[in-house]
Amino acid sequence: MENTVMNTIIYWAKGFFSFNTVVIAAITVGVLFMLAAGTYVVEMNMDKTKTSSTLIEELLWGVGLTIAMVFLQNVFTHLYSTIASSELGWEYSTAQFVVLFYCLYIVHRKVVLWFNIILPMYVYGLGIVRGQIGFDIAPILAILVIILISYTIYQQNDTLIDENVKYYSTLIMFGLAWWFVLKDIHHLTIVDIICLTLEFLIAMSIVHFGNKKVRMIMKQYLNLMQEVDTDALTGVYNRNSFNKVVKGVFEFYSNNDAPLTMVMFDIDHFKQFNDQYGHQVGDKVLRLVADRFSYELVDRKAHGQLFRVGGEEFAIIFRGRTADDCEKIVRAIRDDLVKETIRVNNHDRIGIKVSIGISQLRDDDFDFQTFYKRVDDYLYQSKRNKRNSITVEGKVASLN
Repeated sequence: MENTVMNTIIYWAKGFFSFNTVVIAAITVGVLFMLAAGTYVVEMNMDKTKTSSTLIEELLWGVGLTIAMVFLQNVFTHLYSTIASSELGWEYSTAQFVVLFYCLYIVHRKVVLWFNIILPMYVYGLGIVRGQIGFDIAPILAILVIILISYTIYQQNDTLIDENVKYYSTLIMFGLAWWFVLKDIHHLTIVDIICLTLEFLIAMSIVHFGNKKVRMIMKQYLNLMQEVDTDALTGVYNRNSFNKVVKGVFEFYSNNDAPLTMVMFDIDHFKQFNDQYGHQVGDKVLRLVADRFSYELVDRKAHGQLFRVGGEEFAIIFRGRTADDCEKIVRAIRDDLVKETIRVNNHDRIGIKVSIGISQLRDDDFDFQTFYKRVDDYLYQSKRNKRNSITVEGKVASLN
């Protein structure tokens, strides 16, 4: 008995630490990359054409996973056609498990969850239909474990992936359960299952390590991009971000009938806040204005994107809204803003007022600068009207 166990372990070790494993690992990584890259490219193209759909993205991942499973099995069967199944060690199954488990953690899609629920039932049912196995309680329990683990990961993947104990617990149970489903189909012993689960554990540990490094690099990159594209004081998008966003926005909306409106506003007599009360008070004013507009644009589902484009000057890009719609939204936010005050000198309280310019993109706006200059001119019309005013398509009105 001991010799049989030892021979099985030695046999597995020789197979695992071989050139075949390198080839299988390379193919598996390639499949993971193609899955992620292919879906990313399609989603990016859908975003550009404004046809993004959750259903389409779900279908893409379902098709992608199906192709990956079939591809892995056929490639390995073809590459090792002269090797008996028992000698191959079912490495392609390990590769398939790596893809399934990786997608569960990284791809938060319902189709991935359902794929992991249906596949073990399909494989076991197919074995029964083909007469390879009979009905047994152990594989049924293993399928239930796979379903439970898959659902747990789907619900908590963001937290589990960073908790090593929980991550590796789900990993080991997932591998063990799958090999128990395949136990009678491939005539595996308990020692075989333990060795193959260890193989799966090693493979996923390498993938997990690489994924953590990639996530860390991406997080650093996103943090850097956020620093570049957001205003450090107010937290809203800055002028650099504005310049990047408006180019694509103008190209899209100048070629279709959907409305695009820009609002520009600045804080009245802002220099006096700095001169009379100091720059700390001026900073408080800027943060209050940015916070109020940011919060209400989201709360009102206004589809407006806020930018700080100058010292006390802000711009809002409204996609799919007319100038009249935007006037109502901005007036309402402004009315809430003037109700707020900032305490200075421990007893004085100061209020904030703004001047506003609004215009909608026109057919004769041959470039973005033409559009921008008109809105800027409307803002200065409001400022020339004793400030605390709003100018919409050239019509000036004082704000009460």
